[in-house]
Amino acid sequence: MKENAMKENAMMTIDPVCGMEVDEQESEFQSQYGNKKFYFCSEECLTTFERRPEKYSRAAAKAA
Repeated sequence: MKENAMKENAMMTIDPVCGMEVDEQESEFQSQYGNKKFYFCSEECLTTFERRPEKYSRAAAKAA
């Protein structure tokens, strides 16, 4: 029951690199670009984003 309550309070977002759903409160992989914070499912996606943040931040904005 407690697990279901935690899921209801999750702040889900989309990893701009791979498109996977990520819980903002649980993700340890985060990056700030411009005035927006991005969340990632893995260190690999974070590294990919940080190499070309302009590419992935534009893609994320189009998907929103």
